[in-house]
Amino acid sequence: MYEFISGKLVSKQTDHVVVETAGIGYRLKVSHSTFEQLPLPGDAVMIYTHLHVREDIFDLYGFAQRDEREFFFKLIAISKIGPKAALAILSGGSPSEICNWIMSEDAKTIAKTPGIGPTTAKRLILELKPKIEKGLGSSEAGGLTSSLGTTSIENEAILALEALGYSRAEVFSKIRKIVKDSETTLTTEQLIKKTLQK
Repeated sequence: MYEFISGKLVSKQTDHVVVETAGIGYRLKVSHSTFEQLPLPGDAVMIYTHLHVREDIFDLYGFAQRDEREFFFKLIAISKIGPKAALAILSGGSPSEICNWIMSEDAKTIAKTPGIGPTTAKRLILELKPKIEKGLGSSEAGGLTSSLGTTSIENEAILALEALGYSRAEVFSKIRKIVKDSETTLTTEQLIKKTLQK
């Protein structure tokens, strides 16, 4: 219903913010990740939104990045994971980091999220890992590839390393770390070489 809200950031807390636009103050629930990305109160801000309606409750959720909101949608589509739990998961790491945990089947790290136990963490891995694997080879708009920020160069490197016998989960996490730590844009060949050196 609401794509985004643009206005003045009136206040910010670790779990919610208030944005004023056209004389109306909107209270939005946010993840810790979004909280850290927002400017100081008094500054102009634009926040992507999602209005969650349940019985007589209307909750407005805010996201600093569109990618985080898209991943939020994927989380709440999973059985027994509601908006509150999805926001808690997103407070524990960025979509890319969470996908790394899912790809490496790191249920222990995911289960450290408040309100997310080992059983829910395993369900998260079971339901999302196939979608992430499928998304790694796709560049469709709004797909998991774009929400992860995975480039075509990274995809080519992943496929090449898979052809050499490496598992997708193993090379995915290594490639994401190499790209994050690199100060320059790497070619596919350079990325493969650095990954093999790890």
